[in-house]
Amino acid sequence: MDFLRTLTDSCCPAFPHPRQAIVMQDDLIVASEKVSNDMTASVLLESGGEKEYRVLPWPNPLKPKSVKYFIYKDQDETVVPGMELQPTGNGFRAPQQLPLSLPSAAEIASWPLDLSLPQFKWNQDLLDKVRPVQAGERPWVIVLMGTPGIGKTHLLNHGTVEQKEAVDAKIGRKVPWDNIFFKQIDDAIHNAARAQLEKLWAECEKIEDPHECFRYYWSSKQQIFTRFAVDKPDVSESNPKPASYEFRLGVEIVKKLTQPGQLYNVAMETTGLTPGLVKFGLTAPHYAEYHKLVILVEMDDLEQARTITHSRLIREMNSCSMLGGEQFGKYLDVIAEKAKETFKVCEELARTKNKELDDAGSGGGRWHTYHLKQEFGLDPAVQQRIDEFYGLR
Repeated sequence: MDFLRTLTDSCCPAFPHPRQAIVMQDDLIVASEKVSNDMTASVLLESGGEKEYRVLPWPNPLKPKSVKYFIYKDQDETVVPGMELQPTGNGFRAPQQLPLSLPSAAEIASWPLDLSLPQFKWNQDLLDKVRPVQAGERPWVIVLMGTPGIGKTHLLNHGTVEQKEAVDAKIGRKVPWDNIFFKQIDDAIHNAARAQLEKLWAECEKIEDPHECFRYYWSSKQQIFTRFAVDKPDVSESNPKPASYEFRLGVEIVKKLTQPGQLYNVAMETTGLTPGLVKFGLTAPHYAEYHKLVILVEMDDLEQARTITHSRLIREMNSCSMLGGEQFGKYLDVIAEKAKETFKVCEELARTKNKELDDAGSGGGRWHTYHLKQEFGLDPAVQQRIDEFYGLR
């Protein structure tokens, strides 16, 4: 049975007081209860009984102001989508407080976003690898969509010639695959939260139980992603339309990439959880003259994506480096279904926009979509890393 609870206020490292939550079962509200300071909740069962559950925070990507709580049992199977925890002798402990001193959203909002500053050298390094489109060329904006671990980044950076030629043939245009600036949320967060991530990796080395260590790392990384990619300061007279750090930085990066006379091809990746965000991004005025391409990447076996993302998080702890996002486990099923829905929205939007351009006799950039089904064998080293982490080898 799937349970999730949605809080109406933002996630934070510790809970100074009980907060009201909503327990949902198969998307139907069945009870309302409190989340206590020790990260437990008493769930009112339909039978009239009551049961204690541990809770685990997860930011709700569909409602940035809210947080989902995955409830899991201490001694037996996980009862929620999102992650699978193997039981230990004394169960699992949800962190009451993270070892991180995360800056507040208000503090982060005061950080300068001048891309010429030393802290943004990573962005300039990426920019130096590509060049503006030449006169007479039409630039491209590309959105790669799908669950984590299925090869979105790999397609752009290491995809085969055959894969890329198949895209070109399907859409009837040649995509400039070798000259695209890849704007990734991971780069922004990794560099902004480097101190917090380094402290987190150090703390994880102190946790002996591998199950506890993994869950601790995963939930802590969630806190970091939430703070930098979702949280925003309160509305104020000086800041009437607050936005998250990642959103504001993204705006500055795109401004630089779309300056008149200095246009770059741009690629972005997304899970596709939020159709409106994809639509908003592609219809932004600075992409008016761009060709648009939305690629839905799917895997023939989603279980492989679960294994890949699980192993990747372990590799992050082993190497003290950030290699991707934070989503994994059964939550990938949710993302996969939502991505397909979002892709259908994009297909319809492409048809509508192209008809508008054709009817107007416009020579502006056209809209394209492509569905890529990944089929590849799992590298044995991926599963081996998991087995070794949990002492199964």
